[in-house]
Amino acid sequence: MSTRTITGNLATDPEIVQAGSINITKLRVIENTGEYRTGKWHAHPDATTHFVEARFALGDNAATTLHKGDPVIVIGREHTNSWGDDGAKHYVRVIDADNIGVDLNRATAQIQRTPKADDEE
Repeated sequence: MSTRTITGNLATDPEIVQAGSINITKLRVIENTGEYRTGKWHAHPDATTHFVEARFALGDNAATTLHKGDPVIVIGREHTNSWGDDGAKHYVRVIDADNIGVDLNRATAQIQRTPKADDEE
């Protein structure tokens, strides 16, 4: 798995799904990509959609804090998920988030620390 860093905006509000005994927070991040050519920025015609999953405190905090349209930075490990039979197999790239934050180039944020659990002190 490779580590990826992406920036973009949330396409939808975070979605929390139950997976066994844990919750997984799922995010869709839209990244507007482009490149510099001859000193000028040229945006690519289509944005890239990234599927992000966050677990435990990171997922809980992302679901509580973030909303559709918020500018974010995500760092995590990327892998491919697949589903369907061989004739109609579908693939999607997913980033398992290690860190998620508000992109302070495009927004402001107010920090509120979460309390530590008793066993972490």
